[in-house]
Amino acid sequence: MADAKITACLLGVVVAFLSCTEATNYTVGGSEGWKIPSSAGSYSDWASQHTFEVGDILVFDFDSSDNDVGDVTKEDYDACNTDSPFTVLSTSPANYSLDTAGDYYFLCTTAGHCSQGQKLAITVTEPPSGPTSSPPGSPPPPSPTTGATTSPPKDIADEFIAFLWNKTVAFVR
Repeated sequence: MADAKITACLLGVVVAFLSCTEATNYTVGGSEGWKIPSSAGSYSDWASQHTFEVGDILVFDFDSSDNDVGDVTKEDYDACNTDSPFTVLSTSPANYSLDTAGDYYFLCTTAGHCSQGQKLAITVTEPPSGPTSSPPGSPPPPSPTTGATTSPPKDIADEFIAFLWNKTVAFVR
């Protein structure tokens, strides 16, 4: 019986750990990749369709003979100043890990590319914390008002993992 409890507990820990280490890879620009865009706002439009979280990875796919990726300050981004990037990624595909929350600024350091729209600004947020359960005896959360809609969980796997974890903890007790 003790072995079953230990196994169940370890399984729960592994599942919880795996759910915490999920990251999303985003190919910058989608199928177009990282190149001079057809319109100046292409990368802004692309970024607005995504929510970037700590742990995610940007994948810059580009022609290495004519493009690269520099991460820069907001001031350098705004001015398309390519003189002092923090780092330059020159081999494609280039992966950039989003390790902290905050604003990130990227541009191509090839002369003229930034001014033609080959630049990207994103905001990275902390991932949401796992689901929490109400204390025993708490009233259920209020129902949505008429006409309101509720969104499905961001990741149904997180809900399932939370369910398994709660069952594992209850089993061990």
